Amino acid sequence: MARVTTVLSNFRAGELTPKLEGRTDLDFYQEGSKEITNMIVDTTGGLTRRAGTTYIANTKSDGEARLIPFVFSEEQAYILEFGNDYLRVYKDKAQVTDSGSAVEVATPYETSDLADINFTQSADVLYISHPSYHPRKLTRTSHTAWTLTKIAFEHGPYLDENTTATTITSNATTGNVTLTASASTFVSNHVGSIWELRQQIASEIDLWEANKSVSTNNLRRYEGNVYKATGGGTTGTRPPVHTEGTESDGTVNWAFQHDGQGYVEITGYTSATVVSATVKSQLPDSVTSGTKFWSEGAWSDHRGYPRAIGFFEERIYYAGTSYQPQTIWGSTTADFENFKSGSEDDSSVAFTIASDQVNAIRHLLPEQVLAMFTQGGEFVLQATGTSSSTVTPTNVQVARQTAYGAANIRPIRAGNVSLFVQSGGKKVREFSYQAEVEGYVGVDLTIRGEHLMSGKIKEMGYQQEPRDLVWIVTQDGNLRTLTYDRQNNLVALAQHPMTGTNVAVESVAVIPNSNTETEDQVWFVVKRTINSATKRHVVCLNTFDFGTDIADAKYLDSMITYSGGSTSTITGLGHLEGETVSVLVNGASHADKTVSSGQITLDRATTKAQVGLSYVSTIQSMPLETQAELGSAVSRDKRINRVFVRFYETVGAEVGYDSDNLDRIPFRDSSMQMDKPVPLFTGDKDVVFPRGWDRQQTIYVRQNQPLPMTVLNIVAQITTNDF
Repeated sequence: MARVTTVLSNFRAGELTPKLEGRTDLDFYQEGSKEITNMIVDTTGGLTRRAGTTYIANTKSDGEARLIPFVFSEEQAYILEFGNDYLRVYKDKAQVTDSGSAVEVATPYETSDLADINFTQSADVLYISHPSYHPRKLTRTSHTAWTLTKIAFEHGPYLDENTTATTITSNATTGNVTLTASASTFVSNHVGSIWELRQQIASEIDLWEANKSVSTNNLRRYEGNVYKATGGGTTGTRPPVHTEGTESDGTVNWAFQHDGQGYVEITGYTSATVVSATVKSQLPDSVTSGTKFWSEGAWSDHRGYPRAIGFFEERIYYAGTSYQPQTIWGSTTADFENFKSGSEDDSSVAFTIASDQVNAIRHLLPEQVLAMFTQGGEFVLQATGTSSSTVTPTNVQVARQTAYGAANIRPIRAGNVSLFVQSGGKKVREFSYQAEVEGYVGVDLTIRGEHLMSGKIKEMGYQQEPRDLVWIVTQDGNLRTLTYDRQNNLVALAQHPMTGTNVAVESVAVIPNSNTETEDQVWFVVKRTINSATKRHVVCLNTFDFGTDIADAKYLDSMITYSGGSTSTITGLGHLEGETVSVLVNGASHADKTVSSGQITLDRATTKAQVGLSYVSTIQSMPLETQAELGSAVSRDKRINRVFVRFYETVGAEVGYDSDNLDRIPFRDSSMQMDKPVPLFTGDKDVVFPRGWDRQQTIYVRQNQPLPMTVLNIVAQITTNDF
């Protein structure tokens, strides 16, 4: 027999798939765990208990909802609850109300549309895209004043110009007009789309020249623009170059007309050849006689709307309609609602991916390049030339980088890389540039804990403070964390089941910390059956750092907090009616209570209380690998004699060899006052194990009280049998 000491010095590898239990040869085996439940893998390598969640409000009518962040600044960061045809607003961990009612904005998005909402933000405006709806913008003017409007795009974007013999004639050049096509062209779903009509001004209108006689209403062109003389005379020496209003060339006043083209918005459908429209930019006079130079709007109920959206180099980009799934459109520079085409550097940009298969663009994410995540692969858009070049209409370059394909789940930025979900929905990949391959790679971050992704991924949110965590919600309602600290080579998964009947986490969103906090806010929508009815709670993750007073510890879910005069009655629990709740009173555990009429009665009065749903935090080590006198003891009987667990600021933990055989660790000693809570403990706890011989030995550590627990390492003294 051999006596050995095994040290689990850290837990940096996270929860490992059962498929790795035989891979004791791997460097990270000793750093992994068989189970990490409701514990966070800390960037220092230890495990700290997940904080609880504070109840904020129910979703409207307890219906399904998706949370979306709106971040203008640290002082003005909001969570938006998008539900069936509405959105509501949250700020400072409370629902925003006006005169006692929730601030609410009507939207066109139904419950089935929520997953396809995509968005990007500039200052106080959130730009929203959806494949079935005209793009919109949400504008905030105060905490209680929000407006959602359709974006009135200027000058496009358009499909390629007509190449058939079909002409379109307008009965006027301004105002409300009737368009008549010479052949079947229109469908009813064109209503709301914009169309461009133009003329060949170089062949139809004389060039402006100096010292030439002109009459009132004569048309002249200069540098692609058309002007009308408002009076007769001899032209001066300064050519007209203005693009609005009226200016003089020195003697004759010239009114700007158009640049050879105008556009309209279709407002009504009469037939395949006749529609009504409103002129948005004055039409050339010649279109009243018909023109074959016309372009249909790229986006409409007929052609579909862009799925993807993102900002890059002072342009807003849209991409991926049902009609043109591989096309991306960029606005003019610094004018996000203008798509006027041209060859100038600040003109709009359009590009279609050329590939050997359909690669519908699903997401756009700006880096040093514009990352384009498609159904069949990952591309980057950038300017040709040097790395400092900016994109213009004449230097667009799109190149495939990897070929994994992205799921319809919004990617996130984590530090200087992008994280996206692979098309199958079960892998999170890191999309990052690597100099050695002179391109981007897509590393699988979830391979070590692939069993935790079995339910497919639904949403992700990225929390930077107090540690780098990717919060992952799966389609079957489970919650996971991926601790992601690439600079220190730390990538670790853990699971976070919430308690309750038919419980499911349905959405997650993260906003930055405020001036009064140091931790980013993580928000969830959680569905439960409560009192025989389906309820959906909007909750916010409590801060991990609760201070030095254990009475402020918050390790319960959908909880409320009481602080005030001494009382034995806690109210405000209507959202947990009929539920058995756990209670922390003045820093000490209290017997569970059942909520009745929205309140509970305590066994003893308190000045501070946390009341909510309990959850269990568990650590189970991988089967311990030791050495015997004749080599590895993987297949040999062994016995754990003693275990030392190093805790940090912990109270109330259990240690044992399986989930049914756990010993409560004493944290109170005779020197402590019995009427005071047990102080936080940092140091080692020694546990003697009663278990006999077995080929596989693991160690459990559990916390089932509403109290903190952090485990820094585990040391096991083991006897191995050499035979």
